[in-house]
Amino acid sequence: MNIHLVNGVYNSIYTKKLANFLVKHFPKEEHLFVLFGGLSSKHTNVVETGVNVFAIDSVRKFYKLLKMMNQTRRVFVHSLFSAKDILFLTANPKILKKTMWIIWGGDLYSYWVSAQHSFKEQIKEKMKAAIVRRVDGVACLLREDYEFLITKYRTSARYHYLFYPNPVDFGLLDNHSNECSNTAGLQTVLLGNSAAWTNNHFDVLEAMSKVGKASFQILCPLSYGDPGYAKKVIEFGRKLFGDRFIPLTQFLSPEEYAKVLASVDVGIFNHNRQQGLGNILALLYLGKKVYIRDDVTPWKFFERYGIKVYNAKELISKPDSSIFDFDESIGRKNREIVAREFSEERAVELWKKVFYE
Repeated sequence: MNIHLVNGVYNSIYTKKLANFLVKHFPKEEHLFVLFGGLSSKHTNVVETGVNVFAIDSVRKFYKLLKMMNQTRRVFVHSLFSAKDILFLTANPKILKKTMWIIWGGDLYSYWVSAQHSFKEQIKEKMKAAIVRRVDGVACLLREDYEFLITKYRTSARYHYLFYPNPVDFGLLDNHSNECSNTAGLQTVLLGNSAAWTNNHFDVLEAMSKVGKASFQILCPLSYGDPGYAKKVIEFGRKLFGDRFIPLTQFLSPEEYAKVLASVDVGIFNHNRQQGLGNILALLYLGKKVYIRDDVTPWKFFERYGIKVYNAKELISKPDSSIFDFDESIGRKNREIVAREFSEERAVELWKKVFYE
């Protein structure tokens, strides 16, 4: 059996997609999702997939988990966001030799992109560092993220190339690939992926306000993250663009979000760390023009695969209407590469290597 610790990301749409993926492609009895605490209504999205879930809500169950941990072949910790996961792994170091940390992004970068840290954050980071030094493996889509990890942590953990299936899968995107931007004929910009300051929304909004023609609208996903930061982004966006700034503050189903992505002409992701890859890959599959910064790990990753993306820093320093200029042959080539390298079939192949190697 493979045990999956998912406490930090249990409510994520990516975790639900992973659960569905495992049930669809692998024997159900081989996988167990572990949650510290009782099940509640917020957990139903994963439970309804049919994946085996073990909720630790008693001392008896905790000791049962320890017994299963000793017998299991491998432990997967899906992100190191959760203090519960970190405390559990710290208290049970023997299982680290068969543990694989699956990096999400913020769990690797958040500490290093912030200048100041509370005492609690420093303690948590020290505990995490001790875990990372001893885990057997690290898995992520970008080898560049692993290389960043090596510069920050003393670890001999093996690297595994692995990715989650995208909740907005290629089939959904194909269903809506011919969507138009809107009836008013405005071109559509998708800005960022969340209400996190690492999106650096304000720099892009300020730059876009200098683009001469008012022939575009901005869609801005702000449905998760910091509500206070989201409010500031909305106020600033509305001040500069009025009704042409459209905040997306409600969670959308994969079907609904596929429609949004299909309506986009340009995606701008001004993150200062690896973030938003699900959105970025979906837009590239749709043949859209995408901007990211050239000082984040996805830039080198896309270069390695021959995928053409554009530099968000250049857009900010010299904004003009050329943002919407795009050679469709580049979009077609990007789509071909993404379709080949990041399909669900490819994901199955990679997860099989991890489970059965």
